[in-house]
Amino acid sequence: MKVKVRGIYSTAISKLLMDAGIEITQAADALKTALNVASEDKPDVMIEDMETKEGVYVYGNDSEKVVDALKNSLNRSIFYREEVGKIYCGIIKNTDQRSKSIIISLPDEEEGVLDLKNFWGYVKPGSKLLVQSKGTYDGKIMLSTQLRIFGEDVIIIKNGFTKMSKGIRSNEGKDKLYELSKDLKLKDWGILWVQGAENKDREILSEELNKLQEKEQEITEKFNQCEEPRTLYEGVSKFFILIGDDDKTHLDKTRKEVMPTIMKHHTLKSAGYTILTDFAENLLDKYSEEEMRNKVEETLLRYGPTKDKTYRIAFTRLNGTSFKVDGLVEDVAIENNSVKSLTVKIRGDWGERQYVIEADKNYVVSRKDGVEERILTLKPEIFPKFAKVITMDITAKKEAEGVVVNNEERIEKLEKKGEILGELKKELESALGEMKNI
Repeated sequence: MKVKVRGIYSTAISKLLMDAGIEITQAADALKTALNVASEDKPDVMIEDMETKEGVYVYGNDSEKVVDALKNSLNRSIFYREEVGKIYCGIIKNTDQRSKSIIISLPDEEEGVLDLKNFWGYVKPGSKLLVQSKGTYDGKIMLSTQLRIFGEDVIIIKNGFTKMSKGIRSNEGKDKLYELSKDLKLKDWGILWVQGAENKDREILSEELNKLQEKEQEITEKFNQCEEPRTLYEGVSKFFILIGDDDKTHLDKTRKEVMPTIMKHHTLKSAGYTILTDFAENLLDKYSEEEMRNKVEETLLRYGPTKDKTYRIAFTRLNGTSFKVDGLVEDVAIENNSVKSLTVKIRGDWGERQYVIEADKNYVVSRKDGVEERILTLKPEIFPKFAKVITMDITAKKEAEGVVVNNEERIEKLEKKGEILGELKKELESALGEMKNI
């Protein structure tokens, strides 16, 4: 198995994988020298930065083995598995008129959500439906009735159109693939050609398409026979590794074994302070690591957070999606050149809301109209103009009938699936217990 790693975590993660006996390929030039990487072979697994830089996502054949290797070193991170393209025999449970969706019972006591706009016919609870996962949102599996079946060079799409991935740029390659699509005359299926297909022999591509059609027939036969929730096709798994602050420190130490590295290297780079980090590391031959760390902290504090100044809170969900809220700093507490807590007031169309962020807490406090809600998170990272928060989508709120906890069972589910490890589970459960004491 060969892995290609790109992004701000590439040196440390490559080192961890090589120590675990996993081969790195197509490394950046600096990494080739530092870790003595020579392979330019095609990778089986890709590791790239998430858009928010809060971690990495891992995809490809045998990606689970790569994730398992990283779990041995990163025990305070989240290894969220996004099962895209999984096809189910689902059983209609009921409808949710508020969200205009159908609730579908899936295997392993899971539930999925199908938009009513994507369903034709009468919604009859207890009847079965052929559906496919297209990702998750707010802890729920989002479903579609438009099926996709994945091959190495091609994806076939039920009732879709023939199209090319963005990586196919040559007109000659596109013409070849469009011509092949017409000759095959796939009934009721469109074709998405994957980058690299334009360089394959026509016979190989035709054989792959034939196998995908056979797979589709096999799925249909299994669906006709099933009477209860069942997985009919595994699809493609993508892992989002959301890296906690303690594990970023571990990655700092790992990188330091092969390159000059200041502590908080990965924290700073994930926040966009690349130039500052590189400059500090270039001075490590003249100043001690502690001196450089203190100088970096002092430099950042000059720029905020500052009372009455604009501030942003950036939330990242477990599946890599994100949202942001902007407001003004109401209060800030600083100790030993570090921001310990701050309060931000948000004004919007929905009125005023106040967020309280504490660096050492695994939750964020939200207050609106005198009502307090606590949101379970990994420990926040606080910077001059913004804070970064990984949210678990688990909340505790004081209602008239008492404290109401939303998605409390999610911690158990995450551990059961191996997406969090025991040490982090205990930390989150402790924080959740504190959240309930509103």
